[in-house]
Amino acid sequence: MTTIDSRKTNLLTTLPVLLFVLLTSVLPICFLLSNAFSESGTSLDQGGGLSLENFREIFYDSYYFGRMLYTVSLVLLVSVLTLIVAMPLTIVIARLKNFWRSTWVVLLLASLALSEVLTAYAWQIILSKSSGLPGWLESLGLLTDSNSWWPGFPAMLLVLVYFSIPIAMVMLLPPVSRMDGSLSDTARMMGFSKIEVLWRITLPVLRKPIFQTGLLLFLLNTGGFVISQQLGRPSDWMFSVFIADFMRSFNVPFAVALALCLLLTVVLVVGVAYLAFGRQDVDSRAV
Repeated sequence: MTTIDSRKTNLLTTLPVLLFVLLTSVLPICFLLSNAFSESGTSLDQGGGLSLENFREIFYDSYYFGRMLYTVSLVLLVSVLTLIVAMPLTIVIARLKNFWRSTWVVLLLASLALSEVLTAYAWQIILSKSSGLPGWLESLGLLTDSNSWWPGFPAMLLVLVYFSIPIAMVMLLPPVSRMDGSLSDTARMMGFSKIEVLWRITLPVLRKPIFQTGLLLFLLNTGGFVISQQLGRPSDWMFSVFIADFMRSFNVPFAVALALCLLLTVVLVVGVAYLAFGRQDVDSRAV
C-alpha cells in the first residue's frame, strides 16, 4: 500500500509539471516547426502547404550563415569578457564584511531590475555628443571635434558586457563565498603571488560555477537584440535582429526558419562546450 500511495503521489506531483512543459515548450515548438516548413508569406492555418523554400533560401544565401557565425562569435566574446571582469569583482565582494556584502548584493539585484531597453537608452545618452561623455571631454579640452560614440561595434560590445556583469556576479557570488579561504592562505604562505593563487587555486576550484555562468551568459545574449539594434550599425547587428525584422514584415515562416537555425547552432555550441569542459566534472567525480 505504501508503494502504491507513493506512486500516486509521484504521479500527482509530476503530472502538473509535464502538463506545464507540454503547454509552454512542446506545443509552441511544434507550432514553430509547422510554420517553418510552410510557404514563405503564409502559414499552415492560412492554407499554405509544406515546403522547404525557407531553409533553401537560408542555406543558399551565405549572408545568413555568416551573420549566424558572427552572432555566435560575438556572444562568446561577450561571455568571456564578462567573466574576466566579473570574477575579480566577485572575489573582492565575497571578502567584504556581511553588511557591505549584503549591500552589494542588493545593488546587483536592483541593477537586474533594469530592462535591456532602459539600459540601451541610458548608454545612448552617456555615449552621445550632445549630453554624454564626448561632449563633456570636448568642453574640457581633452578631445577635439568629437562625435557620438554610438552607433558602432565598440559601443555595442561595451553595453553587452555591462548588461551581463551583474548577472554573472549574482551567479558567481554564492560559490565564491562558500570557497574555503584556507586554500588561498596556504598558497600565499608557500610563496604564491596573488595572480598565481587566482590562476592555480581559485579558478580550478570554481571551474564548474564559471562554466555554468558562462553558459548562461551565452544563452541569454544569443536571443538579445535591443542593445545590438540600438547601439550597433546594421553591419554590427546580431542574428536576432533579422528575425525580429522578418516578424515585423509578417513573413513569419521565414523568421521561424531563421530562429530554428539559430537554435540548432546554439545547441551545437553548447554540446561542444559541454564535451570540452563539462565532462571534466563528470570524470573527476567518477574517479
